[in-house]
Amino acid sequence: MVANRNRSGSIAASVGSVVVLLAIAGCSGQSAVTPANPVTAPQRHMVRPLATPAPIQLIPGTTVGQDVFPEGDTATGGQGQEVDGVNCRMALDSQFHHHVHLALFVNGVQYAIPRGTGMKNPGKSNFIYHADCFYFLHTHDGTGIIHIEPPNGNVFGLHQYFGIWGMPLSTGNVAGYKGTVTIYINGVQENIDPNTIKFHPYDQITLEVGTPLVTPPVYIFPPGYP
Repeated sequence: MVANRNRSGSIAASVGSVVVLLAIAGCSGQSAVTPANPVTAPQRHMVRPLATPAPIQLIPGTTVGQDVFPEGDTATGGQGQEVDGVNCRMALDSQFHHHVHLALFVNGVQYAIPRGTGMKNPGKSNFIYHADCFYFLHTHDGTGIIHIEPPNGNVFGLHQYFGIWGMPLSTGNVAGYKGTVTIYINGVQENIDPNTIKFHPYDQITLEVGTPLVTPPVYIFPPGYP
């Protein structure tokens, strides 16, 4: 078990009282985030995020956002070879298993992070268990949860995940969607290159391309997720 960072812990504590209600709502299958209303502003710095959305309970095997990407890695991503220092193995050591959440908004609409990334020949299921091999960074479903399972305590980063996925990542391009990229980490806007983001347990990373800007939801990890 990897200890959570203090700032992430405060997020989880502040929303704990709504977990039960959200879990019931999640069972209805309505897991997509409703796009925010457009905001018009002449300059990026004058665009203000809209009202804070309700926290979202993440349920394994569901999808958060609109399905726009194919499952698994692209042809230029991980197909079993080493990518950015990350290997693909038939079995992973769960000793250092932890998770982060990645959300992508394009012009105010949330797009789902696809299941089966970081896997060679992933199986077909709402929650994928089987593949020819697994990278240390991978997704089992469409919730946006990235599973991190290195054989040691090494810290990996967002650029490695995008390299394995086979998608571009820059200050002006996220997964092929181009425009001004706004970054939030645990609800705090960060003026940084997304390639410099490192993964820490329970981090919630939101990338927004274009406008309107959306106040990042708080995502509640499933019970028992380390």
